[in-house]
This record gives sequence, structure tokens and C-alpha cells, in this order.
Amino acid sequence: MGTAPRVAPRRKAQAFVVPLIAVILGALGTLIGMLVVLDRPPVASFLSVSVFSLVALLGVWFLTWLDRWEPEPPLFTVGAFLWGAGVSALISGIVNTVYLAATGDMEATAMYSAPFIEETTKALFLVLVLLTSRRGRAEFNSLTDAIVYGGMVGLGFSWIENIGYALQPGTVGESLQMIVVRLLLVAFLHPMLTIVVSIGIWLGLNVRGAMRIVFPFAFWCLAVALHFLHNASTTLFGGSGFLMTAGIEVLLFTGLIVIGVSSRNWERATVREQLPVMVHLGWLTPFEAGWLADLGARKAVLAEAGPARAQLTGFVQNTTELALLRGRLGRDRSGQPPSEWLQLHRELVGLIIAQRGEVDRALGPSPSWRPVAGRPGDNFGTYPHRS
Repeated sequence: MGTAPRVAPRRKAQAFVVPLIAVILGALGTLIGMLVVLDRPPVASFLSVSVFSLVALLGVWFLTWLDRWEPEPPLFTVGAFLWGAGVSALISGIVNTVYLAATGDMEATAMYSAPFIEETTKALFLVLVLLTSRRGRAEFNSLTDAIVYGGMVGLGFSWIENIGYALQPGTVGESLQMIVVRLLLVAFLHPMLTIVVSIGIWLGLNVRGAMRIVFPFAFWCLAVALHFLHNASTTLFGGSGFLMTAGIEVLLFTGLIVIGVSSRNWERATVREQLPVMVHLGWLTPFEAGWLADLGARKAVLAEAGPARAQLTGFVQNTTELALLRGRLGRDRSGQPPSEWLQLHRELVGLIIAQRGEVDRALGPSPSWRPVAGRPGDNFGTYPHRS
């Protein structure tokens, strides 16, 4: 009796337990936070949840669009959102309540306690879930990833916080007024601030020496300072404080959009630069590189893959991650890149080679996409042979 053909592994080994714990804790915390909906007028609850869910969905859509070239695992992105909504918001609410009870000063709570505890608990997802294990760090491999994870945590936090604020007033009219105020003033404040911290962490991961600590700490301080300025603007500067803070936040929002789109474009350029090299080294065929270089072609190939869709999706993910990793290796000037990067490089090359038979059978004998443009070897770099 013959043996079944060996099926090549689809993805690199991924962290599972830690992000799953984040999902579970976040879901439980979110349920606790949503209990506020139960004892409020149904109309106000419906309006608040609907409006701020649409705002959150708009943010998720944009982050998903940014993340098209190398999408993050759903367990991580869902965990990031739920961490913001259920872990960070819950812990921050408890700490702020204790601070308020101790001081009796709501203004001081908003100015001092909230910026510190909220920016810290949001950033903890990046530290605890992404950076404490090699497999977790392997998912944090581009500036786009930093923006996506930071944005998801912030969206979760702002979603639950905005609903809570909107449901504090006693009447539907007052809730509607609060909804309008929150939409105008803080709709995307928390995602922006958490993205600032995540960018600092990303910069720290890609340098050597003391700057590995300085970058994350400095950007965390910047986020706390911006949060403080937002909450204290009218107290410190009167009526002009609001306009000043609004101007700063509009500039920040615009700057982060530009950085996010630039990072997405960098991913596209890096993939297209590295694909000819991967053909040159025998890891891909020119036909495969041709459709891998275009998002529309990828979508079309996967749509026609039928039962082999999952296998091809894993192949696409692995080749894209390898291309982006090689881009990071190419930018490293230390002469001794982190051993984790080289280990991940070997793992991804091994996965792609192991998948070749399955991919060839899935694609069939009739190529419909032209080979990628470019001369193999132009971007050979320092580490292409380490497989």
C-alpha cells in the first residue's frame, strides 16, 4: 500500500499561547467594560456602540489596507484590538479611579494619571506579546507591522473608552452631544499615540547599543507628553490651548498617514527588488516572481487556486516575509546581523523550497503572468547565500 504524499508546511512556526492569552484576557475585559451598556437607555447604547464601532471599523480598514503585502496573523491583530479594549482600558480605568479617589481631583487625574497609565498599558501588548519570544519578534518585522499593531491596540482602547464616555450622561440627548464631542476631539487620538510608541520600539529593534533603549523610551515619553498636552491644553493655555492642541494632532495624524503609506510603498519596492535575487538563487521561478510582484496578480492566482489556496497563501506569505527580511539584512551595517534574523532567513528559505512541489502542481502548466522585471543579482546583498 502506497504512502500519502508529504504535504509541505505552509507557514513558519508562529507564537500561539501568548497571543491566545491576550485574546482571552482581552475578551473577558471587554465583556466587563461593556456591562455599562446594560444599565443605560437602549437608544443611547445603540447609538454609542454603532457610531464608535463604525469609527473603529474605518481605522481597521485603513490598517488592513496598509498591511496588504505581508498581512499579520489574525490571532495577533485580534489580540491587539482586544488588549486595548479589555486589558489596557480596564487596568487604566482601575488605576485612574484609585488616583481620583486618593486625590479627589478629576483634572489632575486627566492630566497626570491617565497619560502615564494608558500609554504604558497599551504599549505592554507590544512588549509582552511581540517582544518576549523569538516567534513573537518574527511577526514584528517591518515599520508597517509596528503601525498595524500600535493602531489596533489604540483602536480597541478608544472604542471602549468612547462608548463609556458617551453613556455617562443620563439622557439620549446628552449622550448624542457627547458622541459628537468625542468624534470631533478624540476619534483617533489613542491609535495615534500608541503608533508613536510602536514606531519607537521598531526603531529600537533595528539599532545597536544604548539606542535600543533610548528610542522606545523617548517615543513613549513623546506619547505621554502629547496625551498630557491634549488633556491639559485648556487648563494651561485657556481657549487658545484647544486650537494649539488640535493643530498638533492634525499634524501628527497627517504625518502618521504619510509614514504608513511610505512604509507600505517600501514593502512593495523591497519585494520587487528581492524577487529577481530569489529567482537568481533558485528559490523561485521567473513565473512565480512575476505574479508575486503584483497584489492584483496574487489575488487572481489565489482566486483560481481552488483546494490549493491555503498552500499557495502560505507560499505567498513566506516569500514576502523572506523578501522583507532580506531588505532588513541589506540595511544592516553592523557586519554582524542578529542571529535571529539569519535563523529566520534559513527557516523561510527551507519552507519555500519544501513547498515548491505543491506550488508547481497548484499553478499548473499554463503561466498567465509575465516574469518580474529586473536583472537577477542586482540586489545580491551580503547574506543571500545563508540558507
